[in-house]
Amino acid sequence: MRHGSIPGARGRVLPLTLLGDPVLRTPCEEITEFGPQLARLVEDMFSTMYAARGVGLAANQVGKSLRVFVYDCPDDDERRHVGHVVNPRLV
Repeated sequence: MRHGSIPGARGRVLPLTLLGDPVLRTPCEEITEFGPQLARLVEDMFSTMYAARGVGLAANQVGKSLRVFVYDCPDDDERRHVGHVVNPRLV
């Protein structure tokens, strides 16, 4: 994604995974390739999140068992935070 572009502007809306799908209960795989395919997935995920009127979306929610999520949400002071996270870890 280019700096300053609107996330999701050139993405496509992906079908959402329905509750009960095994991909939602399976541990997601670590991202090892940081190239155009990942950039395209992130762009598509933003488009999908906006189409669903959400504030966050994980890759497994669009059927991809990968450790990546996107977000666009305000904080308590109404400042907007937009971004994506790859290979998150809780520590």
